[in-house]
Amino acid sequence: MRAAITTLEPGRRFATTSDDSQDRASSGVTLRAFPYPYKAALAVCSDLDETPTLDDYVEMSRFLNTYDSTRLGHGVGLEIGNSIYFDMPRDQFSYWNASEPGRAAVRALIQSGHIDCLHSYGDAAATRSQAGRALDELARHGCELKVWVDHAVAPTNFGADIMRGYGDVKGSPAYHADLTCAFGIEYVWRGRVTSVIAQDVPRRLAGIADIRHPIESGVTVTKELAKGGLARAGSPKYAPHAANTTMWDASLRSGHAVREFMRSNPSWAGISRNETADGFGAVVTTAMLRTLIEREGTCILYTHLGKIGRRGTRLPASTRGAFDQLARLSNDGHLLVTTTRRLLDVCKGRRAVRWSAAEDASGLRILISLPTLRGGDARLLDGLCFYVDNPRRARIVVNGCEHPRVHVNPPDHTGRASVSLPWPRLTFPSV
Repeated sequence: MRAAITTLEPGRRFATTSDDSQDRASSGVTLRAFPYPYKAALAVCSDLDETPTLDDYVEMSRFLNTYDSTRLGHGVGLEIGNSIYFDMPRDQFSYWNASEPGRAAVRALIQSGHIDCLHSYGDAAATRSQAGRALDELARHGCELKVWVDHAVAPTNFGADIMRGYGDVKGSPAYHADLTCAFGIEYVWRGRVTSVIAQDVPRRLAGIADIRHPIESGVTVTKELAKGGLARAGSPKYAPHAANTTMWDASLRSGHAVREFMRSNPSWAGISRNETADGFGAVVTTAMLRTLIEREGTCILYTHLGKIGRRGTRLPASTRGAFDQLARLSNDGHLLVTTTRRLLDVCKGRRAVRWSAAEDASGLRILISLPTLRGGDARLLDGLCFYVDNPRRARIVVNGCEHPRVHVNPPDHTGRASVSLPWPRLTFPSV
């Protein structure tokens, strides 16, 4: 009996390769887009710009990821990452500006997955040696980072047209792309931000306009229409907007292959407004979240949670309410809220892992092939979920070994049952 091979593409059904009746019985195997039971996914991708101290930085992480009592309020117990840079002016928090205990706290958060983005090497990093020093420090302490996010107009940025960096220009004093990619950076953000609420679904502008702000939100919608028009006219700068995908294959100017990704700020006022802790509640609204979930898409949210109007006080009521709503939707199984790296791994897993399905007298076997299953690649299997007709007869086999922890899931909103691999929650460290 032969089994069909397919890539992980959301909604693609298993196609048999023979006329065997047992093969036809297994034709209901379909990849689920997100880990069970979630209908959509969101990552709060926060740049740490203007965060003044380590205490402010850690307190925000504790508020977001634990149920502890913090200066910002009682923690919401979500799974939200942060970013880090190294060389910054003394009035802003960064790795090299911290004390050694502070650096140890940063390293613990990187190792736990709660710092998952390298936000360039910082405003004051302008040379290859500064980039190398930072990477050596991370490697020496066993700290892995897979996500790069350009910062303002830092010299080490990768983006040429928006972020105006030289980090991938060979011969530039700031050139470091070879070092950074060899270290393990795979996912790269080079300034692309959209107002569209949901990605990895057909592009729609619904939900951006706000009748309370007709002029400003109308301008925002018009700008998004223009981006789509320019993309259709062949503009490489705006091409990703027309596709409305979360992530796509790209090359740096140095020739290094990366996976570039889009961020979203669906503020009625535009992509550069309300992207702060104080403005968070104006972006993450009930209507925005309803649209994201109904469209069953992804969202990597562009924001700066270190930008808070009043330090040392509780978050504004609107911001607190937005995080409480995220927590409810997450706990109720509607919306997967996770870190940027983990959401990008989900997107990559749909495309990178190959699987087949075969059924015989012993049951249905879903055979997953991931030849490089080691280290970070293993995370591509987190939460992997397949719709099947009879989940209790299904097994998942990874690289020839039956997985010992397959979850049997009852029917979800589609009415279909499924089997899945575990989606382990990150463990917040003692910092």
